[in-house]
Amino acid sequence: MNSPGKRSVYHVSPLRLWTVPVIFVVIAVFMLTLTVSNGGTATTRMFAMWMGIFFLAFAGVMYLIISRTRLVLAVDAVSLHQFGYTLETEWSNVSCLYDEPGAEGLVLQESMVCSGASTLAANRYAQSQPGVSFYNEEQIRLIGEHRFIPIEAFAYWMNRGLHDDLTRRAPALKNCSSLSV
Repeated sequence: MNSPGKRSVYHVSPLRLWTVPVIFVVIAVFMLTLTVSNGGTATTRMFAMWMGIFFLAFAGVMYLIISRTRLVLAVDAVSLHQFGYTLETEWSNVSCLYDEPGAEGLVLQESMVCSGASTLAANRYAQSQPGVSFYNEEQIRLIGEHRFIPIEAFAYWMNRGLHDDLTRRAPALKNCSSLSV
């Protein structure tokens, strides 16, 4: 466990880290096996080779992007670093832990004044597929108000020290059993 006087860094869960890159590596391997098969024309095999190389490169890029995502618990503030934005606020601004499984996040008393909050708010209606939003209605409202830091990507660590770290650093979380905003 980490003491409150030290900085703690949490990365996304191992499953989240490896799922997307592995999918693209599997596609790449399939494409590259087509290049050595006897079927198809030389042009088809060449296309499969370039697509295989593309998917391998894409898997590498996705791994780098996902591996750089981190939740930093500093002495005076919490920050979420993701590709394209950073969210940051002081511990005294954290009012509650939104602990719905698969939708975890930190609810804030006051709006964040970082540019990342505006970036997240502008993209709060993003969907993983048509009709399936990344966030529920309450989260969308809080994100629009710049009062939510999504931490569901770190839920794997919740029972492995993250929850204790959060409650040690944000005293308001000790008295907050569920979302009450």
